[in-house]
Amino acid sequence: MTIPEYRRNMDDSPRPVAVMAKPWAPGEHIPLHIHRRGQLLHAVSGVMRVETAEFAWILPPARALWLPPQKPHNVTMRSHVEMRTVYIDPSACEALPQQPVLVEISGLLRELILALLEEPVDYAERGRGGIIARLILTELARLRERRLEVPMPRDARALRVARALLDNSSIDFGLDRWANEAGASRRTLARIFRSETGLGFAEWRARLRAVDGLARLSDGASVAETAAAVGYASPSAFSAMIHRTMGSAPRRLTRSHN
Repeated sequence: MTIPEYRRNMDDSPRPVAVMAKPWAPGEHIPLHIHRRGQLLHAVSGVMRVETAEFAWILPPARALWLPPQKPHNVTMRSHVEMRTVYIDPSACEALPQQPVLVEISGLLRELILALLEEPVDYAERGRGGIIARLILTELARLRERRLEVPMPRDARALRVARALLDNSSIDFGLDRWANEAGASRRTLARIFRSETGLGFAEWRARLRAVDGLARLSDGASVAETAAAVGYASPSAFSAMIHRTMGSAPRRLTRSHN
């Protein structure tokens, strides 16, 4: 699919609801930035990671991230991503969450986003484009939230460790090795993770691996493939970690509710 240039940045669209379509290669990175509009970040295929100062999320096609207007964030593509982003003018964001929210994306909303791409950027607000845009806003107001974020530390030393594990959650260094890599003592690094994320280091890494694993499962990987990718020797050990960390079995957590 060839993406017209005008679909590459919808922040200044003449309509309150606009959709951008853009492909991204594995490993491509969008540095820290903000948008005047609220955004629903979604991909029809591929997996991406989104970070704010407070949290990180891993988004397979079954999920989307709502970002309110003026929220700084960066995005990293973990595979080839066919991104579809909905931009919502601040005037239309009052009924939407004021903080980032990970949501299940319904089949209807997915199709509405694709349908709005067929309309001109200055679609007639009383015509088909306007009807689709209003339906998108209606669907956004009733999205199902999923608590699958990873809290991020702010201290530069702990953040260095956190980002290394976000890049590869299977790395199995102990806290002493990570402390050496970060330029801090074991005790200091442990204290930073606890005070800034609310989790001990082992708990934080387990949560990251759980979130990473659930994203891989949602993108079609098997339990065995996923367990190996996030650092577990067996599917049963991985499943036990998910149950312990998230309170439910992996397949139950990745099952569609739409």
